[in-house]
Amino acid sequence: MVPSWFGTEVRDRDDVPVGAVVDVYCDEATSRPAWLLVDDGSRLTLVPAAGGRSRRGIVLLAAERALVGASPSVARPPAVLTGEPLLRLARHYGVRIDRFASCNALRGTALARTA
Repeated sequence: MVPSWFGTEVRDRDDVPVGAVVDVYCDEATSRPAWLLVDDGSRLTLVPAAGGRSRRGIVLLAAERALVGASPSVARPPAVLTGEPLLRLARHYGVRIDRFASCNALRGTALARTA
């Protein structure tokens, strides 16, 4: 299911377009999707996958577009999301995470080479 999200349109909780899924970051401990790397056409942003759902080829987020727009952008997609960058994102979105959490990109290595 998750690989089918690559390139999929992303909308916020109010069904407002946000961008498209570029990569999926899975929690190392659970192997479940934890973060989505989204391209809004002008920048890359990480958004929490928690609370999101897929509907007719669209990924619906639990967050509002304004919150996504105010999120720190990503210059180069990391292959692993951990430490302070992950904690900063979690604080921004109000997501509770283990401070030692680590998330691996499903396609991050290939993206990092092409970015």
